[in-house]
Amino acid sequence: MLYLIGTGLYYLNDLPLRAIDELKKCDEILLERYTNLNDITFLENLEKEIGKKIAIVGRETMESNLIIDKAMTEKIAVLVPGDPLAATTHFSLIQECKARNIQIQIIHSSSIFSALGETGLSLYKFGGTTSIPIYSEHFHPESFFEVIEKNIKCNYHSLVLLEVKNNEEFVSPERAVEILKEIENKRGIKIIDWKNVIAISKMGSVDQKIININNKDLNGLKPPSSLVIPGELNENEKDALKLL
Repeated sequence: MLYLIGTGLYYLNDLPLRAIDELKKCDEILLERYTNLNDITFLENLEKEIGKKIAIVGRETMESNLIIDKAMTEKIAVLVPGDPLAATTHFSLIQECKARNIQIQIIHSSSIFSALGETGLSLYKFGGTTSIPIYSEHFHPESFFEVIEKNIKCNYHSLVLLEVKNNEEFVSPERAVEILKEIENKRGIKIIDWKNVIAISKMGSVDQKIININNKDLNGLKPPSSLVIPGELNENEKDALKLL
């Protein structure tokens, strides 16, 4: 049995109430958080509530067969920040469960994809979502730029998620802007309308920030954070951006 459970945007209280009862039945509980960090007390408080330990796992575990293999004989829960089906990685788990006749239950929750409405941009006009990973000496991909470029050419907005491992290791909005500008310069193209780019931080929390990167300092924005790169704007969206 596999449970895919959305934890909501930030606080423990964002977790759907019916998820608590299901988690108490599970043999093993995993928390995946590639581009999100819950409230610092989330894990500790949830473990107390359900009387079980929760293991934090990375993308490697999520993309391996380990979870599916265990779900063949045990009740396994995967906690996912936001909604569990916002990422294609998690839908692949559903497909594999169906292929192996493993029972699966999904508990949905609030997500960054709906919270984006607070920017004033129409949710119907967002194109493909992409993410910027933490760079290292030998790892600096640029595939996310192609997604942004395609969206802009189609007059769509782009949500750019920024990877976070913990409160010390993450891609900040400031660093993400640097990376994107470096790629623009390297390729000799200027496709991003920088005067309208938005940085969002800790959505769903009392400390959430939604700012125009040209109007305010990006220093101090805490993860989880993202960039929103607008495509073509209608009049209502232009008016909304003026208020940021």
